[in-house]
Amino acid sequence: MKTIKQALGALVLLGGAAVFLNTFAPSDSLNFDPARLSRINTHYTAAIADQQVVGARAVIFQNNKIVYAQNWGYADQENKKPLADDTILHFFSMTKPITSVAVMMLFEEGKFLLHDPIAKYIPELANLQVYDAETGTGNPPVRKAARQPTIHDVLTHRAGFTYGYFDLSPLGDLYRQSNINDPQADLSKFVTDLGKLPLKYDPGTKWHYAVSTDVLGRLVEVVSGQTFGAFLQTRIFDPLNMVDTGFKYDPATADRLAVLYSQSGITEQFGEKGFFARSSGPGHEPAHPQLVMSHGDTGKFESGGSGLLSTTHDYLRFARMLLNGGELDGVRLLAPATVALMRRDHVGDTEPLQRMTSIQLNEGIGFGLGFGVIKDQGLSKLAMPDDSFFWGGAAGTFFWIDPRNELIGMFVAQVVPHRTTLRQDMWGLTYQSILDDRLN
Repeated sequence: MKTIKQALGALVLLGGAAVFLNTFAPSDSLNFDPARLSRINTHYTAAIADQQVVGARAVIFQNNKIVYAQNWGYADQENKKPLADDTILHFFSMTKPITSVAVMMLFEEGKFLLHDPIAKYIPELANLQVYDAETGTGNPPVRKAARQPTIHDVLTHRAGFTYGYFDLSPLGDLYRQSNINDPQADLSKFVTDLGKLPLKYDPGTKWHYAVSTDVLGRLVEVVSGQTFGAFLQTRIFDPLNMVDTGFKYDPATADRLAVLYSQSGITEQFGEKGFFARSSGPGHEPAHPQLVMSHGDTGKFESGGSGLLSTTHDYLRFARMLLNGGELDGVRLLAPATVALMRRDHVGDTEPLQRMTSIQLNEGIGFGLGFGVIKDQGLSKLAMPDDSFFWGGAAGTFFWIDPRNELIGMFVAQVVPHRTTLRQDMWGLTYQSILDDRLN
């Protein structure tokens, strides 16, 4: 029988470019079983054949090395261009953790306190009122807020804002009508328009996924004196050598940019129904231009909530910095104590008003400063261990960091809205492949 070291040292190819690397010291690396790792390829090969997605990539990183990496399908199905290791992807809400890190870098510099009112720095968001159809007055019906939102409220999606894309309520209609995420607007205009809209609930009372992280992008601009994109470039991307990450694609690398897809029939409906549009049949088509313009191609809006283009290589460098407590390759962005603060649950028993994703803030799961966090694995019913933190994006992107086992996992697709369980499947597929009594 082969030893574990011999088995892991083999290069295994299964219907694609699967790579299993044995570069760990036995005392540090977990025991990944090659046969069980091959289940990842089997699963996602079938998903491509079933037309669940056009293309996908999965990466497992543990103990400072890539353990598994594989691509499936196309970055551009019309031109038969395979999805590659260096394909530039629309990461959507995986932008949010990067924005949150930018905010906490400025927090470390003493630029603000987390309990400061957001209006102290963004006066356009002063004196916000709450939409209330029962007790409010005027058109729309509003009432006085119990208190105004703080920076901490904004970081934790408890400020009272919403997302027009995901909200079918009358307030969601107002968000869509106001076009506050206009791809040709800048962040100054965005907060001006947002300040004219009422809140959905009193700040601090509910958890509700919202445009909050876009507000944080404007906060970075105000307190740093730089545009949001310039701050990210000079303070995060350049130091971490994230060479393919930004809000605009580089014409020199445009041939590596993935086409953003939707399920058949959704593109025609998206302008009217947004993320509530439903597929009319199998297959995929290029996504609505509004989605493409809003997320990295031709728009001006530097969305801290969803705007970045990146590669899995670049994003892995960002995730490694967090796993290392704020440092990578001798470059420190945050102190370990700050990363620990971000990883803690900050919402407690806050009522989740909206459960728009498959990763609900229910029992066992909380929310930190930019990430979901696993508080109790048993209650969460997820494969990720306690203390893991994670987030994903609307096109099927997802990453998680498991500090107990020094592991990072990532799955990416490019179909929006994303309605498969493929990214969730990656959690179980990863941990079932580890045959090690030391797994925490």
